[in-house]
Amino acid sequence: MPESIASPIRTSVFGDWTELELTFLREHYPTNGRVWCAEKLGRTVDAIRTRTSRLGLHFDYKSATWKESRARAAATVTGRKRPAQSDVMRKLWKEGKLGTAVQRKNAAEKMRARNLSVPHPRGMKGKTFSRDTLERMSASSSATWKSRTEAERDELVMRMHIARVAKYGCGAPKIRRGSWLAGWREIGGKRIYARSRWEANYARYLEWLRARGNLKSWEHEPKTFWFEGIRRGVVSYLPDFEVVTNSGKTEYHEVKGWMDAKSVTKIKRMAFHFPDVRLIVIAAKQYREIGKKVGRIIEGWE
Repeated sequence: MPESIASPIRTSVFGDWTELELTFLREHYPTNGRVWCAEKLGRTVDAIRTRTSRLGLHFDYKSATWKESRARAAATVTGRKRPAQSDVMRKLWKEGKLGTAVQRKNAAEKMRARNLSVPHPRGMKGKTFSRDTLERMSASSSATWKSRTEAERDELVMRMHIARVAKYGCGAPKIRRGSWLAGWREIGGKRIYARSRWEANYARYLEWLRARGNLKSWEHEPKTFWFEGIRRGVVSYLPDFEVVTNSGKTEYHEVKGWMDAKSVTKIKRMAFHFPDVRLIVIAAKQYREIGKKVGRIIEGWE
């Protein structure tokens, strides 16, 4: 047998594994194990583990390789540490008291009986953490956060935001929280989470325009724009509204009572990374003008 059959050219349809390597694994892995195969193929042990798992191959624990490895382990310091325990385990196994089907069945029946007699399997239903425990948990969480680098924090925040958008369709939570009368509203047959009274009223204004035929449609936070190459600070932007005009053009409207540094950065990066996207910012002046003109005639205006 050659010392190594690692192919200099890997062109099969199985990723970068050749048919020769796959055949080698099917023939030798069950009896020789992943370490031996890794040495012969010039692969890492992790690569062998992953590929054999996908192929559905299993190591034969009755093979000579397994017995030799156990004999080597028994000869090491670790193997000689607790010889008495090995004798006890071997005795229990021979007596059928360890790992038998009967034992597993009895344990399962015992657990089922306990679950029926106790309201909660662990008896913890209705219990809460003490204030001291909560404070220790908070301190531990704060210490973990402070131990992260700035890049790690930004990456974690971005992953959380992506998860919220994937789950809810927007970055808003499912619970009522926030300030400026943030909460869920039913507007035009749509249930939206408005982060402020102004945002809710502007949604009513857009619905009023749509009902009058002045625009085709509107959606609340339907799309997140990600800034490619940005890894710190503002990495994405989620406009408040997507508006489709009667001419078929798409616009994005943002309701802003005031502009903080983060908001300014968002708008600048939006203009740089997405120059073809039309963004309209509804500032305090424009919002108040809308309220004066139509606030009294729009139903539900806050």
